[in-house]
Amino acid sequence: MVWPGSPGTVARFHGLCAGSRIAVGTERGPNLKRVVWTGTGRLEVSNDGDTRGAGCEGNEVRIRVTAAGFCATDVHIIRGQVRFVDPPLVLGHEIAGVVEECGEAVSRLSPGDRVKCDSVIGCGICGWCAQGATQFCKQAVELGITCDGGWAEWLVVPERALYRLPDALPDEVAAILDVEVYGALSKPGVCPGDTVVIFGPGPAGLIALQLARIMGATTVILCGTRKVRLQLGQRLGADYIVNVTERDPIALVRQVTGGKGADLAFEAAGSEAACLEVLQVLRPQGKAVFYGVHGRPLSRFPIDQVVLKDLNLYGALSNRTGWNEIFSWVLQGKLDLQSLITRTLPLDQASLAYELLNDPREEEVKIVFSMG
Repeated sequence: MVWPGSPGTVARFHGLCAGSRIAVGTERGPNLKRVVWTGTGRLEVSNDGDTRGAGCEGNEVRIRVTAAGFCATDVHIIRGQVRFVDPPLVLGHEIAGVVEECGEAVSRLSPGDRVKCDSVIGCGICGWCAQGATQFCKQAVELGITCDGGWAEWLVVPERALYRLPDALPDEVAAILDVEVYGALSKPGVCPGDTVVIFGPGPAGLIALQLARIMGATTVILCGTRKVRLQLGQRLGADYIVNVTERDPIALVRQVTGGKGADLAFEAAGSEAACLEVLQVLRPQGKAVFYGVHGRPLSRFPIDQVVLKDLNLYGALSNRTGWNEIFSWVLQGKLDLQSLITRTLPLDQASLAYELLNDPREEEVKIVFSMG
């Protein structure tokens, strides 16, 4: 995700930075099948026939999208809970595809290469981009969030946004693979022997619990309200699962840690209650990562707990680095993303996908559009 204060967040299709054109999205060839968010609660499938569009220039690469994820952020945008730009907008920021055409300056990729597309695209030359913090580039855009994204048959993006995929990595898994959770955990770090508490058993929380284990945590506790997702979390490696409607997570953490408290807590529920519980489960000098986006201010925040317990608080708009590590862990079977995919659908069933994800009774975790 890009920082909402960046001027790039109001760009529809491309930005300019020191003469470097950022070409992104589907604006250069309007005739293609795509799913467009047209307003609160509304998605429309458009299919105008021609899917190839104009040729690529410079460092541009045209990819044919083979798989695209339907993220909780997409649900929030469609519902009207968050808005970065006004509709109409082609959603989709979780993208995998195949290179179809390369501009004359492209050097790493060739037609036929399978690729993962980083949805956050900066100018590539500023100080933020140089350190991998493209989310803070003043010209940054995010596919499917601030400009047209991957719920379409093809995209044109700069080569720097693409990563060649290992042959053994399926398109559907590659589409939902991202570095954001890993970046959020890497800042505070997870030490061998740590007790880590995850609030929110959605995709981010289920990834976080696996990464915490990979990074050295001895005990991982997953808290939430949705039984099926909590059970999935247990299969993915959680030592304890807590349905917070039935059991007090604070009491459990005290019991498990002998009254000490957790070393790190990761809030991915996006709820005020979870934020408050994060502060309570931590030991003195513990670390809290706030990953969930709330869309509104908290009604209360006990700052004295932060001060008097000497807590360390971290945000989660992290640098776009760590792709090779994530690829490696998925291939080694240490990070299981396949189990998060509960359904694959064709692109023209986007409205059905929204209905399923918008209804908590359906217990969907991740839906992926397969366009192979």
